[in-house]
Order: sequence, then C-alpha cells, then structure tokens
Amino acid sequence: YRHDAQRSGAAACDVPAKISEQWQVPLKSRLTPPVVSGNRVYVATRDVHTLNAFDVVDGQRLWRFTAGGRIDSPPSVYGGLVLFGCVDGRVYCLRASDGELVWRFTAAPSEKSIVAFGQLESPWRVHGSVLMKDGIAYFTAGRSTYLDGGIRVFGLDATTGKVLYETCLDTWARTREDAENKPFIPGYHMEGASSDILVSEGDFIYLGQY
Repeated sequence: YRHDAQRSGAAACDVPAKISEQWQVPLKSRLTPPVVSGNRVYVATRDVHTLNAFDVVDGQRLWRFTAGGRIDSPPSVYGGLVLFGCVDGRVYCLRASDGELVWRFTAAPSEKSIVAFGQLESPWRVHGSVLMKDGIAYFTAGRSTYLDGGIRVFGLDATTGKVLYETCLDTWARTREDAENKPFIPGYHMEGASSDILVSEGDFIYLGQY
C-alpha cells in the first residue's frame, strides 16, 4: 500500500499468487495499516503514541517517534517528509531519513482534554492520515460540526507548516440560516459533517456527511 502524494490502494508491481514471510517484528500494541515508501515501512503503534520506521528488506527498526497521544491511522509520506495527525490536536512532520521533527502544528484552539477509551485526548483530535495535494497538507481538527464549536479545516505548506488555508465548519441549529426553505429528509439531507479521513477529487475535499 503506497501512500505518497495522493491516496492509492494499488501496487505498482506485479504481486505473486504465493507470498512468503520475509521478516517479523513484535509490537505490543494495536497497529495502524503499514505504509511503504522507498526502502521504509511506516506503522504506528496506536495506544503507545509511537510512529515506527522499519527497513523494508530485513525489518530492522530505523527510528521511532513518540507523539502526544494516539495515532489512529497511517501517516502520509510526501517527498522526504512523513506527516501525521494525533489525538492531542496536533499535526507532526518528521524527516523520513531519521525521524527528526521538522515542524509541529497545534490545530486545537485550546489545551482542553477529555478522556476517551481510557486515555486523554483533545476534543479537536486530528486523524493520523493527512491529505497531501500539490504540496499542501490538508486535515481537520474536531469530531463533528455540531460539537465543540465545529470542525476546523486547515491547509498547511507541507515543508514549513505555514498556514495557507483555514476555516471552521460549524452547524448549530439555533443560529443556522442555510437550511431555510429547504425540505428536511432525515438520514439523507441533514446538514452537518463528521471529521474523518479526508478524500479529494479534482478541486474538492470531502468529509463524512451526516
């Protein structure tokens, strides 16, 4: 599974019908799906907040980086950078070569924490997979357009972490005007969105609709 500039579920090479195990590394935590780029395999140990890089040939650990909370989905590899979000409300950018921190961006509007599944995290969690498009890293912070002031959407320069785009999607019934004179069809036309792994097509970015 290659995860470079844009998402892909395809392999660039032929995959044989019979495969054999080359190596195995025991990791004592739930894992995200692995990401392969160049000569490295990236996988996060979710509950211990750690992103690991292994040699694709022999499985030797090349580096590890511990973030401030769970990493719930695979990182995104862009050029020589590895980017991922974290439930602590931040996005991290590491050097692929050695795992050193290049920049870290706080997307959450405050340091407030809540308890979820036995651990602390931000109400404005960021999913691990960052959408890369034309050198810009897109991601969301927050769970729902109905909670905690809505979902914050960012577009950052991937190399510097500079904010290029920022908006907030807030759906609060008592202040909304966008639904006036619209038919209400439960389960089909309900306004609002949830924060999930982003997808893109052309010039559009999509969130999960309620």
